[in-house]
Amino acid sequence: MMRISHIASIAFAATFACSVLEAAVVTVTPSSTNWANPPGENGAGGSSSITNTSPRSGNGSVEMFGDRTRFVGLGNFYDSSSNIGLLSDLSSFTFDWSVALDSISALGPNYTPALRLHLWDGLQRSELIWEGAYNALGTITKGDWYTTGASDNFWQFQSGIGVTAVYDRDISDWQSIYSQNAYIAGISVGAGSSVGSDYHAFADNVTLTWKNGDSSTYNFETQKQQVSDTGSTSLLGLLALSSLIAARRFNYWKR
Repeated sequence: MMRISHIASIAFAATFACSVLEAAVVTVTPSSTNWANPPGENGAGGSSSITNTSPRSGNGSVEMFGDRTRFVGLGNFYDSSSNIGLLSDLSSFTFDWSVALDSISALGPNYTPALRLHLWDGLQRSELIWEGAYNALGTITKGDWYTTGASDNFWQFQSGIGVTAVYDRDISDWQSIYSQNAYIAGISVGAGSSVGSDYHAFADNVTLTWKNGDSSTYNFETQKQQVSDTGSTSLLGLLALSSLIAARRFNYWKR
């Protein structure tokens, strides 16, 4: 009986360790190859890049200027062969954002950056887009950081068709409208168009969470932190400690 207790304790520690590892933080730097600001995604002086102007979780974030820009990750959303996962498997899609103190928006003072899921469903390309205007944010404070919610609203743009004029659907609502075969070809943060060339904002910690419990948070940094392995070391230490405690309990009850 005591041997079973010992094994169960070790199994619990291993399970806990695995569950933590499923929530991955991916550091994205300017040299990373799976995130970029394609030249064709900028308009009227717009641009986006990883800088240290307004660091969020470390030493950097994505800095964006209007009129139009997209900072694209994990795939080429114009290519139907780009596939990072089924829309139906997605649980939530969130990010952190901030509007710069010096920003001037042609779309009103509370205009936010946008977060996009780029999708293919059969031959139809589309986007699900988060913007603050459709999430009852009210007045925003420039220079402050905000985090979007797992049940926030997204609106839809379809290539060749245009905007679907429904603005109160969350990810789960859209999943019931798309087919089960719809998939995510890429993701992006950005601004505009038509927000004006004086628009200035930031984004960080773009997070994809899946229904199986896995999640990936893309943390934008100008360079990788030297202590990036601390979390892994601590986790291994926790697992070892749990096993040691379990072993001592087993030896105690053997007496």
